[in-house]
Amino acid sequence: MEQLKKEGHECDLLSDGDGWKGFTSTLSLPKRDKLTGVEKLLYPALDFIGLAGIRNYLNSQQFLDSIGDYDVIQLINPVAVKAFGALGNLLLIRKLIKKAPRLYLCALGGDFNVERFYLTKTLKYTPWSNFSFKRAFHYYQNISFFFPMYLILHYYTLRNVKKIIPGLYEYKQAYINNSKCTEIINLPINCEAYKYQETKINSPLKIFYSKKPHIGDYYKKGYQYFDEALQILKAKDVAFELVTANGIPFEEYKQLLSDCDILLDQTLSYDRGMSGVIGMANGMITFSGNESAVEAYYRKTIPCINAEPDSQKISSQLEDIIVNYPDYVHLREESKKFVKETHSVDIIVAKYLKVWSE
Repeated sequence: MEQLKKEGHECDLLSDGDGWKGFTSTLSLPKRDKLTGVEKLLYPALDFIGLAGIRNYLNSQQFLDSIGDYDVIQLINPVAVKAFGALGNLLLIRKLIKKAPRLYLCALGGDFNVERFYLTKTLKYTPWSNFSFKRAFHYYQNISFFFPMYLILHYYTLRNVKKIIPGLYEYKQAYINNSKCTEIINLPINCEAYKYQETKINSPLKIFYSKKPHIGDYYKKGYQYFDEALQILKAKDVAFELVTANGIPFEEYKQLLSDCDILLDQTLSYDRGMSGVIGMANGMITFSGNESAVEAYYRKTIPCINAEPDSQKISSQLEDIIVNYPDYVHLREESKKFVKETHSVDIIVAKYLKVWSE
């Protein structure tokens, strides 16, 4: 948003803060109502028929009506505001359509198309790889995209947007047969906000582990493979310092990250998530998604360690980096350079502006 304003465009961000991350926005939605005991019990049934969260939407309706008109509105997901539920988001998108002649959808995160694609098992591994009926509760959000009202919301959104813009390889594959789907526009980042100190070497090396606070993410992002790999290193008395971030505000997250050497992102993704991009922008040796199919799509070598769901392999890779660190220092500068050339916010904004103007 800052880059758009810098280039002379007027823009706003409508958001509820994205949970614990605490992102700021120019149009902040009122705080959601907390669920009472009875509402908690009824929530799955209400969500199934689309009524969960409708009160939050109704409480925000006056605020939403006060928002002016725009040339372009871009949604990050059909479920644009999670607290509104399926029907609330359907009503929200109907309202937004009247406020802008051009509506676009980013394919970022789960939705019906993405979850259905994962379940085809086209990819070697996905966030569903650790699914079991015992863990079904932790996959509730993924499963909810198949609920009737969410399906109506999904197809209504797809019918009314001009383009679908995937942000990662998996999302491109999920929408590859949809004529509205563009090429991938990478996740944007302000490279100037991350300073890589080339001459600084921590002893022992610091490993930053960006584990999210929800137990569902433990399975869906494959954190157990990192946990097991770190335990293997400890059993071998391999020297390293572990720095963790669990559910802290984004600015604190950036501060912790800035003094580390290696970043552990996730193991069940083919492409780099935002934490992985941030790690690379910070000049860190980054373990994230980087399958060969991704490099083939981008037609370039990506200086990122492909973190596969294999704890033995991850521990061996980490041990080799720690023991033979001078052999890997080049990855730090290459990572910083790659992000600047591929994810830099000015480059990404130019790509979005091109799509919005077509």
